[in-house]
Amino acid sequence: MTSFKKQIEEDIREYQQIMPHLGNIQKDEWAFNYWVLDKLFYEDEDLIEGKITDYKDMCIDAYQIYEETKEVYLIQNKYYSSDTLITSEYIKTDFLLKGITALEKGIYKRSEELQNFFTKYKKHQDFTVHLQLFVTNNQRSKESEEYIKKYNLENPNYRANIYYLDDIKERYYGEIKEIRKSISVEVESVNKGTILNINTEDYKLENVLDAKYVLTPVVSVYRLYRNSIEKGYPIFDKNIREYLGNRGVNKSIYKTLLDKEDRKNFFYYNNGITVICDSISKATTKPSTQKAHNMNVSITIENPQIVNGCQTVNSIYEALENEDPENIEREYKDTFVMLKILEIDKNDKGKEKLYKDIVKFNNSQNAIDEKTFVANTEIFIRLQLEFEEKGFLLLIKQSDKNKFSQKYETISKLRQANDERLQRFGLNTMKRPNDVFIPLEKLLQVINAFVDGGYVAYVKKSNMLKFGTDQYNKAGEFIKLDEVTNDTLIELYLLYKRAEQEKKQSEEQRTPIPYYLIDGFAKYECKNRNASLIIESLNSKEKIDRIIRLYKGVSGAYSVSYSRRHKIDYNKMIKRPIDYDIFDDSRATSLATM
Repeated sequence: MTSFKKQIEEDIREYQQIMPHLGNIQKDEWAFNYWVLDKLFYEDEDLIEGKITDYKDMCIDAYQIYEETKEVYLIQNKYYSSDTLITSEYIKTDFLLKGITALEKGIYKRSEELQNFFTKYKKHQDFTVHLQLFVTNNQRSKESEEYIKKYNLENPNYRANIYYLDDIKERYYGEIKEIRKSISVEVESVNKGTILNINTEDYKLENVLDAKYVLTPVVSVYRLYRNSIEKGYPIFDKNIREYLGNRGVNKSIYKTLLDKEDRKNFFYYNNGITVICDSISKATTKPSTQKAHNMNVSITIENPQIVNGCQTVNSIYEALENEDPENIEREYKDTFVMLKILEIDKNDKGKEKLYKDIVKFNNSQNAIDEKTFVANTEIFIRLQLEFEEKGFLLLIKQSDKNKFSQKYETISKLRQANDERLQRFGLNTMKRPNDVFIPLEKLLQVINAFVDGGYVAYVKKSNMLKFGTDQYNKAGEFIKLDEVTNDTLIELYLLYKRAEQEKKQSEEQRTPIPYYLIDGFAKYECKNRNASLIIESLNSKEKIDRIIRLYKGVSGAYSVSYSRRHKIDYNKMIKRPIDYDIFDDSRATSLATM
């Protein structure tokens, strides 16, 4: 058994200990479904159970919907031993056929929400279905993988993938670990006339980097990325990965590449890719025996880092990965993309700022705008430093978990800083660094619950870290308020944590509803969401305990009354807007009984 399978088993045992109220949690296969939605899709605990259709369902085990982007993930999970192999028959008839066919016909019965979403958007041009299979071993099925490639080529709106244990591990940790490796790659072009050289020595230019603009076939980019994966080389610049991830696959780019006619226009549609490297060779003419589909010249680049165009690269890789390797050159011989290649010594301290500015400004035109970099470098990093001084660890980058776990192998300094606050809030004593981790996304959810209500915090989670969304902007505005201090943010979050702890310890494990508690606290105790009253309202253990008792009662009474009036269960209730008439009555009733 690999060490990562043990990690999954440890996580599952923890679920089974702290959430015994979940009917199927003691069954490891069902608990693995919970694990996938929790650890890989970051779904809120209160919503996960409702997203699991059936752990024995051969069609769909779980699902995740992103309405803003009109995407749905149909998830199947195989909690296998180390030697169990997936059969191609299962892939063909169950993974890729039964569930999707039922949804297409409108007869899928296990989830009304899933069927309604599918029916609503299935004819929309942006609609995308991701079929994802997670397998807890590394027994790769070549036949299954080849069939999936064929399926993806024939169904451009559907995208199927198998994630084996090593793939799951990489997704779990959210990053490619920094490995000091070197790589040399070849980039092709039609002829020397399709390469623009900017050479500082030849042109006697000062303070200008050696650079080349290369019209290259997308096959060259595909090979570059594939080679980097095979060699474990981190091809995407660290700043892009850390703050923003690789940014996934762009649906429009992907569909264009699969369209045999439209792919010829790809160069005109796309802004290109920017690469920084250690060195660029001069263009060399290829011998006639080595020419492939009119690619007559090539250049070699050493240790490239992609600093802009991550979505383009990912989309090229995903599209071409479905193609038969023997046909790939011919099929994509007329599909080009522009590469801007800059030569810079990344270890030269004098050029370090230039390197970072190139990353920054090359991304200022897309979703990674300048506000993103300012937010990351000024607001969130400042909060991280201030939180750490107070004994709490704000996770703003994908690598922060590992960084803080290594930094605080001894936790005495953190405990000294946070002990009084944890005791006042009635939280468990810190035993390890992750006891005081505060994920940035979760902090922004808590802020949104205070500012805009518990419903928004639940259903708009996917917007919290999307720069420019209402949820991201409102959280940023809240943090910048004069009356909001670092203590304000920490204590508001700890109130949420106390509610979460109480919910897990309660008999039915459903009260208080944490974001509803924050919502009620904001509306009543803070007199219509007045942030200046947060610290005063939480300055004693007695006040905090009273808030918890009050909203345990409110949550219970609200759930009963809402169910009676609207005829729906708890799992559907928390995905609907709060009925404040019922909420107000429930609070009045709870106050009268205290």
